[in-house]
Amino acid sequence: MLSTLRDHQDKDILAAVRGTNVYGTEDTKLGSVEDAIVNAESGELRYLIVNAGWLEKQFRRFAIPADQVYAYRDTDDLYVSLSKSEVEALPAFEDACVASENAFSTYEREYQNAWRPRGDTAHLRPSERLLRLRDRLRNSFRGARSDVAEPEREARKYPPASLSGSVVHPTIVYGVYSDRKDVEKTVSTLKDQGFGSADISVVFPNPDMTKEFAVEKNTKAPEGALAGGGTGLVIGGVLGWLVGIGTLAIPGIGPLIAAGPIVAALAGAGAGSAIGGIAGALIGLGLPELEAKRYEEAIKQGRILVSVHCQGMRQAEAARKVLDDSGAKEVFLSGERKAA
Repeated sequence: MLSTLRDHQDKDILAAVRGTNVYGTEDTKLGSVEDAIVNAESGELRYLIVNAGWLEKQFRRFAIPADQVYAYRDTDDLYVSLSKSEVEALPAFEDACVASENAFSTYEREYQNAWRPRGDTAHLRPSERLLRLRDRLRNSFRGARSDVAEPEREARKYPPASLSGSVVHPTIVYGVYSDRKDVEKTVSTLKDQGFGSADISVVFPNPDMTKEFAVEKNTKAPEGALAGGGTGLVIGGVLGWLVGIGTLAIPGIGPLIAAGPIVAALAGAGAGSAIGGIAGALIGLGLPELEAKRYEEAIKQGRILVSVHCQGMRQAEAARKVLDDSGAKEVFLSGERKAA
């Protein structure tokens, strides 16, 4: 279940980010932060709600995914790779959007269909302001969980998300495939079961896929850098429904095509981890080192990685069943001690 920070018992948490300026492409001010959406179980920061007085809509607020927000120059302001025209295409946010899970699912589907970020974000740095906010959310929700009696906690369907550093990690289900057709069927099944396009990630290791997918094949992405929507990269069919498709080159791995929430982690190639490359990026998402190295090796061998970001264990078990039934190998649910 999701909630807004406005409803959080610690009002100082919202005050730490409210009013922060948000800038877009061409240094255009898009608005200021009014609120944020968090997972009410784990405290994971999902979206920032931005108030934009210039929008000619009844509700002049729009949402931006928290994992797509960066530092704006050397200030405490924020940056998102969107222009004003792209913001206008986003559905307006209103309080009713988070009134229920169904309401938010409907809003998020419409949002994901309209989300069209532009430009290379690999050179951008994380926002210290948002890192501090995540710290406060982690401590706040961890403190709330410590007040719950252990028997009651064990009985819950959604145990606390695992923590790594200052980031609260969602539950993620991973699996690898040898055939792109199996990946397409898996993504289609997940879509039919209500998973959002921003919940699913794929990583294609085959460098020849750029010939099949890319509209512009002369893009030269630097080592470890991401070239996203601005390069003209297009994937057809159900894979084109995924969010954030881009090309990627990681030292020691070679050319990749990736889509979904894993893109931001791969763009940093495991920045902040003692282990670089794909393994470092996966460790940064909360995956144990042994499993992270196993998936990196699978990608080196030409296999396709699929991951599904889930809100709680019930959804994670549903995702794991889809991957198991579709023939995925080395299926792993983050938080477990060994691969399934």
